Amino acid sequence: MNTSEMEFYRNLRSTFAVEAHEHTKNLSSLIIELETTEELQERKTIIETIYREFHSLKGAARAVDIYEIETICHMLEGIFSDIKKERMPTRIITKTN
Repeated sequence: MNTSEMEFYRNLRSTFAVEAHEHTKNLSSLIIELETTEELQERKTIIETIYREFHSLKGAARAVDIYEIETICHMLEGIFSDIKKERMPTRIITKTN
């Protein structure tokens, strides 16, 4: 890899760091929102958005060869895919009054 390619790759990784920070910030907010939302259609929308956030982060990690993050996102994307398809519950414990 020549110097200009190395510089490009460093810039790409720097851009990834910013993007990853935004995705994780969004995911944190969305997961909290999912925990506090009762309405079914709104929960489905949040789950879809979480799924897409993991998918986007996975692709960005793949682009900069960070396979650990790619693998984790792939697994979490699979979990939220199962939730979307109602193969896995979104709540294990239900609230009681």
